[in-house]
Amino acid sequence: MTMNIVMNANGLSEKKNDFPLKKIMKAVFIGIGGNLILIVFFMTFLQIFEAIKFMPWIIAFNTAHTGFSLVDKAGNHPLNYKLTSVLASLANVLITVSIFAVLAVFMFGDLFLEIRDFGLFIVIGVVCSLLGTLLAVKYYSRNRK
Repeated sequence: MTMNIVMNANGLSEKKNDFPLKKIMKAVFIGIGGNLILIVFFMTFLQIFEAIKFMPWIIAFNTAHTGFSLVDKAGNHPLNYKLTSVLASLANVLITVSIFAVLAVFMFGDLFLEIRDFGLFIVIGVVCSLLGTLLAVKYYSRNRK
């Protein structure tokens, strides 16, 4: 894989037509970090069963932020925002729930999530990420006029 680098007024940068994979991954990992920070924050004050009740809201907020951040970081790149948003939200939810499940088993000795919880988190993540993406597209198209 060759890297296309151009010189501009700000120094070296990637060409505009390259796929912004680093920017997309950065948006996904920021969302995962936000999920984990909020879950740990709630677990310091609440028991794990009560903290799990807030997980759909936490995932909804951070996947919506991930969807918005995708459009913000990708800029004018001609990528399919909806498909990228869905894939980013799936990665966000699956990695977050996997880390939570592994930590719950190691720390408490039990997995406190059911299969329906995984399905609910995925649906919430995809819908909220799409809404965040649509909001960003509308916001940036309005501000460019």
